[in-house]
Amino acid sequence: MKNSNVVLYKRKEWWIMKKGKIIVIGTLTFLVVSVFYREIKLKNIETKEKNIIISKNVELPINNMIEKVESIKVLEVEKEEVQDKISKEWEEQESKKSLSIDENISLEEKIILENLEYIIKKGDTISDLSKEYKIKSDYIYANNIDKNLRVLQVGRKINIPTESGIFYLIKKDDTFETLSKKFEIDIKIIKEDNNIDRLLTGTKVFLREPKVSKYLNTFKEEYTKQNKLGSFSNPLVLMTLTSSFGSRKHPVLKKLLNHGGIDLRAKVGTKVVSTKDGVVSFAGRASGYGKLIIIKHSDGYETRYAHLSKIDIKKGQKVSKGEYIALSGATGRVSGPHLHFEIRKKGKIINPLTYLKF
Repeated sequence: MKNSNVVLYKRKEWWIMKKGKIIVIGTLTFLVVSVFYREIKLKNIETKEKNIIISKNVELPINNMIEKVESIKVLEVEKEEVQDKISKEWEEQESKKSLSIDENISLEEKIILENLEYIIKKGDTISDLSKEYKIKSDYIYANNIDKNLRVLQVGRKINIPTESGIFYLIKKDDTFETLSKKFEIDIKIIKEDNNIDRLLTGTKVFLREPKVSKYLNTFKEEYTKQNKLGSFSNPLVLMTLTSSFGSRKHPVLKKLLNHGGIDLRAKVGTKVVSTKDGVVSFAGRASGYGKLIIIKHSDGYETRYAHLSKIDIKKGQKVSKGEYIALSGATGRVSGPHLHFEIRKKGKIINPLTYLKF
C-alpha cells in the first residue's frame, strides 16, 4: 500500500509539473503571439498613414493638371471667339463699299506736298529726273522757272515737287479766278490742296496738274528780253557742255576753285567763231589760258576764247557775229582738248549760259 501511494504521489507530482510546464509554455506562447500581433498591427497602421500621405501628394499635381487643362480649354474657347469676331469684322468690312479718301483721312495724311531740294549731279538730265521722280518735265521746269534749266550745272540746287503740279508764287493781282483760268484748274481743288480761303501776296500755293505750257512760254519770252538771251551766238557749231560755270574741282590742280566760264567739248582743230560783233583786244598766249582771244563788244561786254591751238585774227581787228576766228586745242593748264568760253560785263564775270542758246 505504501509503495502504491508513493507511486500515485509521484504520478500526481509529475502531472502537476507537466501541467505547470504547459501553462508556462502557453503563457509564453501567448505573450510572444501578442507581441508579434502588436508589431504587425503597428506596421499596418504606419502603412495606411503612408498610403494616405502618398494619395494626398498624388492628388495635388493631378488637381493642378486638371486645373491647367481646364484653363487651356477656356483660353482655346476665348481664342476661337476672338478669331470668329475678327473674321466677322473682315467680312463686314469687305461687304461695305470702300470709303473715299476724304472720309478716311485728313488733308495732311492724304498727301505730303513738298518742293524737294535736289542737287544736280554729273550726267543728270531733266528727262531722267522726270522719270525717276515720276513728275512731268514741264512741272520741273515750272517749279524752277527762275533758274534757267536749259543747261544743268553740277552742284546747283533745283526743286522737284512730290506731287504732279507746281508751287506758284502769288502776285499782287492774282485771284482764285485768274489762277483757275490761267492754269485751267478748279478753284475748289486749289482751296482744298492748300487749306486756304484767300490768297496772300508773296506766299506760294500748290496747283495740282495745271496746264503750264502758256505759263512757261510767257516766262521764257520775259526772261529772254530781260537777260538778252540769244544776243550772243554759240562759239561752236555743236555745243556740248563738259564743265559748267561756278565752283568746281579743278581737273589739273585737284582743288575746289571758281570756274569763271564754261568748258565745251571740242577736238583739237575744231572751228571757233565770234559770238557777237566786236573788236579783238587780245590775241596771244596768257598763262593758264594758253592761246587766248579776247573780243570787246558794245554795252561793256567782252568774250574770251581759251586753250586754242591756232589763232587766225589779230589785235585791233574788227569781227562780225559768227565769223571764224580760231581753232580749238589743248594749250595752257588743261587735262584734255576743249574750248573754254567766258562772258564779262564791265570786267565782271557772268554766267555764259544766261546768254547762249544751246
